[in-house]
Amino acid sequence: MIDELRQRKVSMRARALAVPAGLALAGAARFGGVARAQTPPASNASGSIRLTGAPSSPAETDIVNQVLADFAKAYPNIKVTFEPISTDYFTKLQTDLAAGNVADVFYLDSLPAPDLMAAGQLLALDDYMAASGVKESDFFPGLIKSYQYGGKTYGLPKDFSSLAMIYSTKAFSDAGITAAPTTWDELSAAAKTLKDKTGQPQICIPPDVAREFAFHFAAGAEIISADGSKIVIDSPEAKTALDYYYGLYKDGLATTPADAGASWPGDALAKGLSAIVFEGNWFFPFQEQNAPDLKVGIAEMPAGPAGKADLAFTVSYSAYSGTKNPDAAWTLINFLTGPDGMKKATDLGLAMPSRPSLSDAWGQKFPERQPFIAAGAYAHGWQLGAGGNAFYNDANADFQGLFAGKLDTATTLQKWQQEAENRIKLAPAGATPASSPVASPAY
Repeated sequence: MIDELRQRKVSMRARALAVPAGLALAGAARFGGVARAQTPPASNASGSIRLTGAPSSPAETDIVNQVLADFAKAYPNIKVTFEPISTDYFTKLQTDLAAGNVADVFYLDSLPAPDLMAAGQLLALDDYMAASGVKESDFFPGLIKSYQYGGKTYGLPKDFSSLAMIYSTKAFSDAGITAAPTTWDELSAAAKTLKDKTGQPQICIPPDVAREFAFHFAAGAEIISADGSKIVIDSPEAKTALDYYYGLYKDGLATTPADAGASWPGDALAKGLSAIVFEGNWFFPFQEQNAPDLKVGIAEMPAGPAGKADLAFTVSYSAYSGTKNPDAAWTLINFLTGPDGMKKATDLGLAMPSRPSLSDAWGQKFPERQPFIAAGAYAHGWQLGAGGNAFYNDANADFQGLFAGKLDTATTLQKWQQEAENRIKLAPAGATPASSPVASPAY
């Protein structure tokens, strides 16, 4: 169970998943670099298909099997073989894609998705969606945009997790803080009060752009220009955000997990080494196992100069462009991401439904986690375009240099800009600005 929870945490914290050399080129060569045209599904789809994924726990595996049992009753002519992978999921997916032996339908994290989209390795779903009455607006905007490239849609988000401010209610009470901070100024004030009370920094933040970019967007900064034509990561708004985020650490109001003696921010909170972290709802199974008596409060991410912003970490059901049974593959994807299948799958409470129509019911079932689901309407999907995996690695290396005192914020942004320009492949002409997951909203 510990390994499974750690796997979910690593995935949701968006650790880089590098596409091996030659994979994108192999896919482009096999399919001409673009997804082949697809016809709408036949109403009597049949045959055998394979489904693979990386469930976060035995409970999630059981739920998937329950949903698949419902699917078998609804579509008895389609046989689905579920092949869950417990470790090194994306490595196995990459290997199978390169060999042309991948499952017909599979889980796909939003961060590496653009590399597979650009390589023509995913089935375009737009014709199927239109024929089945499935609309983009059925999903939170930042989530569906994470699976769009060149004006096409290559996956439907099965669920998502966002960030929120999780804090120790006892630490707040002891320091006389009566309400969770809602703005950056209020966060700084609370951090000073907590440090005055304890003598130690009480915010725990990592040198990880998968956290800082929530502040980046809250300052009004972007990664890609509104018209999708250029990288705009180095901007005055971006410097405002980086100065603030790093400034918490530089000014002694925040610490890193390593400095605090923890493995990640949630671990620091669970051990009482910090009072505020910015993490996802994946914290709760960890808390249940490691700090069941800890009382926490949850609030939306504090608003920056441009208002509220967040990151949405999501996973899709996507289909292999080389599947021999695309109609059955779509039928399965549509069922798994439909209202009934999604509701059953997200009733565990770990991940949240990607359909706004299910958000109220989910929030009523898990009222203490309402700030997480509220972010769905405005969170930016955690996706950085084709080449975003490689950029993520580069940017985090720079970020660690900043926290080590080897760089300043201006130089860090200059390096991020250059590395993004070198790594990120902008979507081809014809893609709308809305297709960029880092455009204004929404995983």
